[in-house]
Amino acid sequence: MTEEELKKILTLLETAGWQPQLCDTPIPIYESVHAGNPVEPGQIPPDMVLMPKAFLRACPESMVKVSGNSMVDVGIEDGDVVRMTIGAMPHDGDIVVVAFDGDCTVKSYYVDDDGSRWLVPQNNAEKEKYKVIRLDEHTDNVYLCGVVTELMKPLPRVQGRKMRRLVNEAKAQIAEVSQQQVEQAIAEVAPMVKNGRQWYAVFRAMVDQKKMGKMDYEGFCTLIKWVVSNHNHLPNAEQMQRLAVQSFAKPVTQWDENDAPVTNKPFYDYQRIAEKMLDLLTPMH
Repeated sequence: MTEEELKKILTLLETAGWQPQLCDTPIPIYESVHAGNPVEPGQIPPDMVLMPKAFLRACPESMVKVSGNSMVDVGIEDGDVVRMTIGAMPHDGDIVVVAFDGDCTVKSYYVDDDGSRWLVPQNNAEKEKYKVIRLDEHTDNVYLCGVVTELMKPLPRVQGRKMRRLVNEAKAQIAEVSQQQVEQAIAEVAPMVKNGRQWYAVFRAMVDQKKMGKMDYEGFCTLIKWVVSNHNHLPNAEQMQRLAVQSFAKPVTQWDENDAPVTNKPFYDYQRIAEKMLDLLTPMH
């Protein structure tokens, strides 16, 4: 991507109300800290990841990939990446990364009424597996690596199979609604039709909106007789076909009084009926 292309994308995002930031500042990412029983920390030197400078605090920061499930109740799962402020002093309830006796773990931090410090796992379903750790028992070998400030969750990908099912359901619903709206439109425009030939205006509008086949005069007449069976002027397929000449054989927007099988007031009656039907069908697209 060129610099000009990048500037254009940033401008578009800002115009849309977003606040884009360039990822231009490297911070270390360690693999991995265990969200389980303590294990040895990952090897150094770490990999580096780019973050926007505006997102970083004055204190040095790093990112850590977590393994294990001792913190699932607070949303930290195996394989997640957390961002931590190195050397920050924790408060009750903070999530911390702590190394002691050569091991490293991520847990919630708590100080009890006696002043004792504890590391508390957050996995109630497996509380027998993950033990609460009293830091005072490891005073000589405890090192607070940092306080976790953010959980960097990767965005999940949705299976194509699931989306295909939802789209097919939506398409089926749209088709059902469209047919219902077509019938409602026919019923609404029917009072405007004063003779059987004028149904051609309705037919042509439906053809334009792809709700009727271009030569399906019989199908159209059957539909009209079903929807408005009590109408005084029902269509005839042969009459419909005879009207499909000159500009009337074209989309309604191209009808021309000087090139039509009817003129003067009859022409404008046909045009008014057709435009009304188009208006009623347009919201379905």
